[in-house]
Amino acid sequence: MIGLMDCNNFFVSCERLFRPDLLKCPVAVLSSNDGCVVARSQEIKDLGIPMGIPYFKVKQLCEEAGAVLFSSNFTLYRDISARVMQTLASEVGPCEIYSIDEAFFEIDDAVTQEEVERIRARIMQKVGVPVSIGVAATKTLAKQASSIAKKEKGVCILNSQEWEVRKQNTRCSSVWNLGRQTSAKLREMGVETVAQFLELDRAVVRTHFGVAGERLQNELQGVRMYEVGQTTEDIQQSIMSTRSFEKTTMEFSALESAIAYHVSFAAQKLREKKLVASRLHVAILTSRHGDFVFQGGTGQIELLEPTSSTQELLQEALRKTRELYAKGVPYKKAGIVLSGLMPESYVNGDLFSAPEQASAKALDAIADAINSRFGHGTLRSGVIRVNPTRASVKLRSKEYTTKWKDIPSVRA
Repeated sequence: MIGLMDCNNFFVSCERLFRPDLLKCPVAVLSSNDGCVVARSQEIKDLGIPMGIPYFKVKQLCEEAGAVLFSSNFTLYRDISARVMQTLASEVGPCEIYSIDEAFFEIDDAVTQEEVERIRARIMQKVGVPVSIGVAATKTLAKQASSIAKKEKGVCILNSQEWEVRKQNTRCSSVWNLGRQTSAKLREMGVETVAQFLELDRAVVRTHFGVAGERLQNELQGVRMYEVGQTTEDIQQSIMSTRSFEKTTMEFSALESAIAYHVSFAAQKLREKKLVASRLHVAILTSRHGDFVFQGGTGQIELLEPTSSTQELLQEALRKTRELYAKGVPYKKAGIVLSGLMPESYVNGDLFSAPEQASAKALDAIADAINSRFGHGTLRSGVIRVNPTRASVKLRSKEYTTKWKDIPSVRA
């Protein structure tokens, strides 16, 4: 059997962990620069506030409801996530961390409801955030079981008999890995529920939805197509770093500084994962509203040799930024994407540039060690201003678990 642990309203739960006075209050977490709602407590959901909506559209409603708002605090969220995953692994063994708040794991076929409830209770006791656990024959069904658990008792073991009943009323649009376009296409074919999807002839599914559709059909029938990985070392598609400016800027130096910041951050992430990138995408964008909406620029660079060197990536990124920049245009956002990722062991060294490569690696290693210990940006390129793309932190909570000065004190 496969289990899926999912943290409930994770960002909100992290904030409430150190603010127990907010347990019954409407709480929402906002995106960078407090632009959109990215996490909602159940009380916020009950107000009819959808995920991703720009905050200004629901500001009055939040104020009338007495909602408490937070700016995103990813340092806190990542640390709490690590504690949850470590606790889960201590209970069930190796896990596949699927996202910051979800993880798959293998569990005995004969596991009982009481045993899963005890696992859930220990995670909540040791870390303090509420979680739901779903167990089923496949990953896709475990995801469905987790959704059921979140709405019901916190734990759901979805056996074949129960799934036979539930699939009759389960909408295809609610199935994990079944996207909007596929759901829309199924509706055009008169298929609304999972039961109807499973009744489709396999040849029809393969013709319209390819191998992925056929695998999904198997997963929903309880035939395992995807195994649980034991680590998160699977090669991801890309690494992105991007952020909006608090105010628009026409200064090239501000854009240059922002791009350099993003390159440094992404390059360090590459090295942490022991990966190299073969493509670099640079974007300097304007606001989506106003006269300059089409004046932003994007460009992609095919690197001569895959690399994780901050110096090499920075040189290419700044060159492309100079090409894209237009004087007099107010830019609102800047960022980069590293793609074409592969393990660094796949790259053969260059005999003629070996000394330079060794020097660059040594410099990157020193910078990574210092930044890991004292915080990202402690040692940085001279191009980078201090906090060049600093997001709004007016509503950000303290970093309770990672900074000595932010550790909460209790008086009794």
